[in-house]
Amino acid sequence: MSDDGKQVSERGPRTHWELKFTTRITLIFGLLGFLTLILSMGYSVQTAKSKFEEDIKQSLLQRQRTIESMVENRINLLDVYLHTITSSRNFMPNSNISENSTVESITDDMIFMFQDSVIGASLDIFFLVDHSGALLFDAGIPLYRIGPILQSIKSPILFTNKWTLLEDESVSVLLKAVPVFDPASIQLKGYIFAGFAISHNKIFHQDVIARADLDVLRIGTRESIIFDSAAKINNSKSVRRPLTSDGVLWYDNDVYFIKQDLGLDKIITPIWLELGVAGNRFDSVYIEYWRSFLLLSGGFLLLLFIAGSILHFTHKRAIDNMMNYIGSIKKGMKGVGFTPTGVYEYNQVSEAMQSMVEDLNIAATVFESSEGMLVTDRNQVILRNNQAFSDITGFHSDELIGKSLSKLRSEKYTEHFYHEMSKKLLVDGSWQGEIWNQKKNGEEYLQWVSITAVMSDVTGKVLNYVVTLNDVTQRKAAENKIKQLAFYDQLTQLPNRQLLLDRLKKALLASARTNTYGALLYLDLDDFKTLNDTRGHDAGDQLLVKTSERLQTCTRRTDTVARIGGDEFIILLEDVGETEKSASNHVDLLCKKILMSLGQPYSIANVEHHSTLSVGVALFVGDTEGVDELLKQADLAMYQAKSAGRNTYRFFNPEMQTKVMEYAEFANDIRSSIQNKDFLLYYQVQVNHHGKIVGTEALLRWVHPVKGMVRPDEFIPIAEETGLIIPLGDWILEEACQVLAGWTTQASTQSLTLAVNISAHQLRTHDFVEKVKDTISKTGADPSKLKLEITESMLLDDIDDTIEKMRALQAIGVTFALDDFGTGYSSLSYLKRLPLDQLKIDKTFVRDLLTDTQDADIASTIVSLAKSLHLSVIAEGVEQEDQRTLLASYGCLLYQGYLFGRPVSLKDLMDSLVEYENHIG
Repeated sequence: MSDDGKQVSERGPRTHWELKFTTRITLIFGLLGFLTLILSMGYSVQTAKSKFEEDIKQSLLQRQRTIESMVENRINLLDVYLHTITSSRNFMPNSNISENSTVESITDDMIFMFQDSVIGASLDIFFLVDHSGALLFDAGIPLYRIGPILQSIKSPILFTNKWTLLEDESVSVLLKAVPVFDPASIQLKGYIFAGFAISHNKIFHQDVIARADLDVLRIGTRESIIFDSAAKINNSKSVRRPLTSDGVLWYDNDVYFIKQDLGLDKIITPIWLELGVAGNRFDSVYIEYWRSFLLLSGGFLLLLFIAGSILHFTHKRAIDNMMNYIGSIKKGMKGVGFTPTGVYEYNQVSEAMQSMVEDLNIAATVFESSEGMLVTDRNQVILRNNQAFSDITGFHSDELIGKSLSKLRSEKYTEHFYHEMSKKLLVDGSWQGEIWNQKKNGEEYLQWVSITAVMSDVTGKVLNYVVTLNDVTQRKAAENKIKQLAFYDQLTQLPNRQLLLDRLKKALLASARTNTYGALLYLDLDDFKTLNDTRGHDAGDQLLVKTSERLQTCTRRTDTVARIGGDEFIILLEDVGETEKSASNHVDLLCKKILMSLGQPYSIANVEHHSTLSVGVALFVGDTEGVDELLKQADLAMYQAKSAGRNTYRFFNPEMQTKVMEYAEFANDIRSSIQNKDFLLYYQVQVNHHGKIVGTEALLRWVHPVKGMVRPDEFIPIAEETGLIIPLGDWILEEACQVLAGWTTQASTQSLTLAVNISAHQLRTHDFVEKVKDTISKTGADPSKLKLEITESMLLDDIDDTIEKMRALQAIGVTFALDDFGTGYSSLSYLKRLPLDQLKIDKTFVRDLLTDTQDADIASTIVSLAKSLHLSVIAEGVEQEDQRTLLASYGCLLYQGYLFGRPVSLKDLMDSLVEYENHIG
């Protein structure tokens, strides 16, 4: 049995009206095609008949025009002859129309004029009458009696305008008269009448029928029929259709007729013509019309058959495809897809069906997903559940199906809770939320429940409820963990910066609402880095944890203690007073309590450790300051506490802000002056014990565009702190090298060295050596004449890196001097390792050399140390000759100071060198 047969048998026999779609559409298409064919054939027949009759009508109308032309030619000739006669010699003045001689003369002339013409040969009516209407002359054909015609003429003048029809039993004739006047007296003499016989004119009738090629000809007026050729043929007068309108074709006795008025303006009397042509004349046209009609109809039937066959074939193939696909689905075959055909609608139906099958498969897959699902009826009686629901709750399907959903309610919630849930379901059609529940084994777990009402599209009433649930116990724990990681410091478990900022925003809003004061305390541990460096990070972490614990014991439960990074803590206090004084007193007591608590010794790894901290306080009321500004204020106050000696606290005041603004402005001025080249280099000479200039030191000077000359100790610390010392130092080095390059071409300067101070920030940059080498190469300076001065503070960080860089530059000839020696904390072991060339005695030891024995001993010791290390030594700040003499006695043979010259510009230096050379010379 075929698939179709199986499908039919599965659901019972077909009813009497049930047909295959292809059969039904073929029948419908065939019926519609047959009706269309009948209608089109009827229309075609009617159209062909109308066209056929129109052709006959036009043929008859053409024949009528032929007759009209013949009549018009005849009466035109008669008009010409009438006017010709009236203008002949016989009608000249002195002629008497009544004389017999005149009449005979006119007759002779007429015979002479017409003897060679067709009209003359068949002149029907021709006579003359005098002005009273009496007959003077009759030259017409004897066949037509003139008496009845004269009796019908009431007034000859009525016949002078147009041709007029006179009807008599004997003859019907068209007459026209021309008046005859005496030329001399212009008196009317009479009328010449010419006539054209319409009836009883066999020659004219035969001529018309022959030339118009007619089978039937009728001529008549409104009152009578003048001529009827059919009556003569049939020996009886044929009956006309009295209701037929003029110009309408009709058919009678195998003859096609048309009736039309004789359309000649020269004839005043209405005359109609009825023309008839035998139907057998048009047999060939009729056959041709039918042949064309049959060919077109046959072609249409053929096309209809071909179209029906194509439609049947394509639809049958498309439907077979669709039915096969449906059969495969019913058999439960997997991975079956629909193959599109050329019929768009079937493709759409099958694709929609395929989409529905896929949706059902997805729904089935979803239903059996990891989420617990169950379906109830409108009364919340459970209809089915998936395996995941049983796995989560421990209840099997046979324990659930047919039971009320209330069986799964948790006893943790009141009836009011479930009433509100049902109410929301009725209003919104859904409910979702977290519920604590119990599994079948009594284990409590947190479940995320979503209940959705399935509504009827027709009635809008609830049909089912779909419940989905997930065990979110672990997920909730993970969310709490994530929240802990996101908002809390993992070491101290205190709120972190993000949570602090959130609480600070809320505190500002609450302060604005209640108009009460709050406070922000910025805490920073003193010398925390020393503990980390000496005892390790584990010890540092223990200190941070113990510090956080002590801070929490000092504050209220409503206060926030946060760690924002490193060794920095923030305490947020709310509602500390309604006035600034009361708030300050409250915070003052708390700060003292914190300092006292944190000043107690800590036991870290069984070792006692003492730690202090600096606290900055910023009070606030309302939210006008903003979070960022408040943090800045507390931070500034904390730095003021550190500047005050640490282990103390300071309240923020506007003067701190002013200093910060001035600091920032000063830093911007330095940055702008570097770009605008407002900095200069001054040079101070260095001499030996013989007084000979052996070198100079480049000293930086700043000519501020507004403030003028600024002292180095005012701007260099700021440049160091802001990092601007690096571009500034690069510029100093390049300027100094350019000067050195210029000195090599002059005898007075080519032996001089040039000392340049290098900052710790410069030396620590990774490309310091490359920068110095590039600068020397670019400027062409002699590296052996370049002396770089470093300070003892540079030796505290990464001594090995410093030594490596110094040796790399020494390799190309650059020398190094240790500036301000004796003021720092460098050890002798560091000093021994450094590849130095020179020690420089600081001016603080030289200033009181003559009066302070301790300074003298230090200076003597530095000289001795330099000698033991095989280093040269130079003293700066030498202002008196006695100082130079005493230093020389120690063995210091190089000097720098006001005794030998103040720092001057390059031009002044060159002028002094020229003067010095002239003095020596």
